Amino acid sequence: MNLFSFNSSHPLPTHSLQTIDAHTLKQWLDQQAAVLVDVREPNEYATGHIPGAILVPLSRFDSRKIPHSPNQKVVLYCRSGQRSAMAAQKLLHQGYREVAHLGNGIGAWARAGYPVQA
Repeated sequence: MNLFSFNSSHPLPTHSLQTIDAHTLKQWLDQQAAVLVDVREPNEYATGHIPGAILVPLSRFDSRKIPHSPNQKVVLYCRSGQRSAMAAQKLLHQGYREVAHLGNGIGAWARAGYPVQA
């Protein structure tokens, strides 16, 4: 007997969203183990972003703009962590199996003493 009712329009999730801190992100970037995506708007990105981040604003989010490698994790960030969590959910619904986002956003990165590029 199946303990879970299965509705084909809402399959059981097989993927997860991981919230990481700035130190973990720095390690992954140093190891070239992550593709970093800034989901803020272009004017926010222009005022300062994490070096190496690609801009894919949540307002016109398109997963096709995110380079994907099986050897790299996709990490999203924004100002506070809310928009990156929303964008991550979009990726998970599109079939990405593992997505991470930077908890507390770029502010956490800056508070940890890591560089911000203008």
